[in-house]
Parts: sequence; structure tokens; C-alpha cells
Amino acid sequence: MKRIRLQIVTFLLLQLLVAPSIAQIRWPADQLLPSFPVTAPTLDLIKLRQNSAYTAAEMYLFASLKGLVNSTKPRIFSYEGNASGEGPYTWLESLDLKWSEPSDKWDLITKYRNEISGLIVYDTAEIHTVNLATVISKSKRALIVSPLLLPKLTAPPYNLPILVDLRGKFDNKLKVYQSLYDTYWPHLDHRLLIGLNPKAHKAALREYAVALGTGVVWLDPKVSGESELLDKFLSSMSPGASYMGWWPEEAPGITRASKYGIATIASDWCFNLTVFSGTSRTINIKPIPPKPALQNKIYVAFILSDGDNLQFTEHLMRKLWSNPDRGKVPMGWTVSPAMLDAMPGALNYYHQTSTTNDNLISGPSGYGYTYPNTWSDENLLKKFVLKTEEYNNRAGLRVITIWNTITGGIDPNVGKIYAGQATSLLGVTAQNTGGGLTVYNNSLPGMALSCNYCTNEQAMKDHIKRAAAGWDGHSPRFVIIQAQPWEGVSPTSFKNVAQSLNKDYMVVRPDHLFQLIREEKGIEINPL
Repeated sequence: MKRIRLQIVTFLLLQLLVAPSIAQIRWPADQLLPSFPVTAPTLDLIKLRQNSAYTAAEMYLFASLKGLVNSTKPRIFSYEGNASGEGPYTWLESLDLKWSEPSDKWDLITKYRNEISGLIVYDTAEIHTVNLATVISKSKRALIVSPLLLPKLTAPPYNLPILVDLRGKFDNKLKVYQSLYDTYWPHLDHRLLIGLNPKAHKAALREYAVALGTGVVWLDPKVSGESELLDKFLSSMSPGASYMGWWPEEAPGITRASKYGIATIASDWCFNLTVFSGTSRTINIKPIPPKPALQNKIYVAFILSDGDNLQFTEHLMRKLWSNPDRGKVPMGWTVSPAMLDAMPGALNYYHQTSTTNDNLISGPSGYGYTYPNTWSDENLLKKFVLKTEEYNNRAGLRVITIWNTITGGIDPNVGKIYAGQATSLLGVTAQNTGGGLTVYNNSLPGMALSCNYCTNEQAMKDHIKRAAAGWDGHSPRFVIIQAQPWEGVSPTSFKNVAQSLNKDYMVVRPDHLFQLIREEKGIEINPL
């Protein structure tokens, strides 16, 4: 009897040594997005490429493997980028994470075989069954599999059984998503809906969707039938819910979600949110440096757009952060307050490695991308702004770029809501190019951009010149240039534009520009 007890104890001790520490994804009611367990001491790094039908099928497969494994403890990190990305090791090194690379990524299926129950086969004739498979993958503990890979996965050494076969079950996408809505959606967390194009997003954010077991759709608000079904999903979501991933088209998607009081957290090409969400939530914020003295100058602030998009902060922004000219000229970097939940370690990295010329500000239009003018429920909008204020305070963000379409200004009542609910803000920007300054509630400056989406240095110079026209030198003037990063604008671009300006101009951080505006208007410079 003693021998049997000793064997049992020995077995349990061995299990503790070889098995992962199983934890739970935490999602408190007052938190925008869930927190994943702490990452493993050493991560398995795999590189995914979409070079053929076979490797494309592998991307669905390994995204689901990663989601299943990382849902209990993040242990797999992947890189799907190309030569224009940040590189496979950049974030691992930046966050001081250790890793190893298996000689064959298929070895990970064997390594984690005891955490996999079987396979869900999607229908290549109706590719939207991939999204349905993504929804049910976690509950079944099953990998998402193309018929192309079945011979390999059902044979040794994997011997994985088929648990769900979606082939031949649906003859169009609407029937897929209607089934999702009728059968699965009632049992899912309605705080989140994810939009992924199954033809394009083979991996990327799909691992996050698998890990959470949340709803995944690809419905176009401009297409009859799809529009009505999308409304059913959105109207049944919880107050303060979010839509992640992306839309078939930007403006129609953002508009439709905004009408239901739902903000979009753009993130469809994020590779590793299951890992990033498990990093430390401690954010070490640097204080705002002292602003320059108010003079009769033309003050210019540069802002780099699209930081509301988590894939930008994961990829291109991280690459631009290594630009040798970063820190030589004051500039604003837009980021998402939702990084507090989705990418806290990355947010802290940007704070800790920032220079006094790097100013992190909130992308549109707070914790998610939305058109506030479109919200029909004023109380819900107030809650959105109040939650944004909470997250901005914890993320160290004092300026918000508010978008109401790519060219729209801020409705006066919306401006008053931001002024009343986000009392620590220094200022907000608006997209109505050249629309000037509005002070909301006698407390919050709202400054229209002088260029809302500049794509190159010459465009920035032209817009600055236009904004400075008629200046007589007897009072300060304020100019904000917002540039988009996808066509080559970088810290070097801002440096070159700054160097082209004469002594009448002073380039300042966005937060400093709003402090100078506040000083000129007799508003408290540093509200708390």
C-alpha cells in the first residue's frame, strides 16, 4: 500500500515538472479585453509563410494550435511578416523573452499532442467555414484543418480523429454565419466580436480568436442579407462591447458599429496578441517635459497616424521606432489605449525607450476607432469617453485624435461630452482640415488638422505654408500635421520638414502644442 502511494506521489511530482502551469484567461467586467496568463520562460518560435496551397493550409492549422496552447499558458510565438516587417526576433528581444526554434514546426503538434482532442475540417468550397471552425475550435480542443492535410494528421505519429467535418454543410456564406448566430452566438461572450476575412487572414489574429472562443464573422454592411445579419450580431452585443479585426471596407464598417455604440479595435494582422496579453501590466510612464515658453511663433506639431491599429504598433511602428532620426524632432506617435490589455509589455517598451521628443497620444477616437458623431445613444457615448479617460490615464496619453470619417469635424455636443468626461485631456484633434480651433465647454481645445493624412514631405511643407499664410508675427499660430505611415513617412521625414522651416516656426510635441493653446486662451495648462 505504501509503495502504491509512493508511486502516485512520484507520478504527480513528475506531472508538475513536465506539464505546463495551467492558468485561466482573466476578463474582469471592467476590463476592455482579456488578460492571458504569464508567458512561459521559453517560447517556441515558428515562422509561417503563405507560399503555396499547402503552406496556406498550414497557417490555419498552426494558428489554431497556437490559440489552443496559448489559451492556458502562452508558449508559442510566431512570425508571419516579410522584409518590410519588424523581424522575427525584434519583440522577443525588446521584451526580454527567451525562445527556441524547432527544426520542424510540425514537431510542436507532437509536443502539445496531449492538449489536442482532434480536428475540425473546413470546406474549401465554402471558405467561410474557416470562421465557424475558429469559433468552435476551443470548445472542442480541435485544430482547424484543410482536407489537404488530413492524410498526414490522421496518420502516425499524430493519429488525430476528425471531430467535426464541415464539408458539404453550407452552400453560401450567409448560411454559415446564420448557423453561427443561431447555434453558437447565444453561448459566447457578447463583449467581443471579431471580423476576419477567411481568404486573407489565414493566421494573424486568428490565434487570438481561437484562444478566446469568440464570435468570428466577415459580413459587409453594404451587401443585402449580410447587412441585416450583421445588425443582429451588433444589436445583441453588450454595452461597451468591442469589435476587433477589421471590416470589408473601413468607413461603412466603422459607421455601422458606431451606430450601435461599438468601437473597432483594428488588429486583423496582429501575430501574437496571445503572447503580448500575457506580459506585465505595469506601465512606467514618463512625465511630460516642461513646455517651451509661449511666443509669437508658428508652432507646428507632427503626428504619425494609425496607432489605433494594433498591428501598426506591433509591426511598422516598431520598425520606425528604430529609425536613427527618432528623437531628433518632436513628434506624436498615436497608439491605442487598448494596448493596456492587449499589449501592455509593448506599451511599456515604447514609454521606457521614448526620448523627450517622443509623445505617445491616443489614436482615433479613444480606446477604439469610432465616429462619435454617429453614436445615437448619448449616455453610451459618455461611457465610452469615460472608459477612454480611465485607460488614457493609465496609459499616459493626454491627447486624442478624434475621427468622424476621414474628413469630418467634431459635433459641438460630442466635443462637450469629451470635455465633460475626459477632464485630464490637454486637447483633441479633428479631421476637418483647416477648420481651426474650438474650445469645448471652456475647458478642452479641439484643433482641426492642417493636413489630415499627408503622405510625403512635400505635402507636409505645402500644408504648413498654407496654414501659415497671412500670419503677421504679432500672435502665436498653431499648426498640426498628421501624416500616414504606409507610404514612407518616418521620423526622417519629419526631421527634413522641420529643417526646412525658418526661425518663425517652432516644432513642438502635440501635448506641448495644446498646453501652449491653453495658455494663450487662459485655460488651465495641466488639468488633472
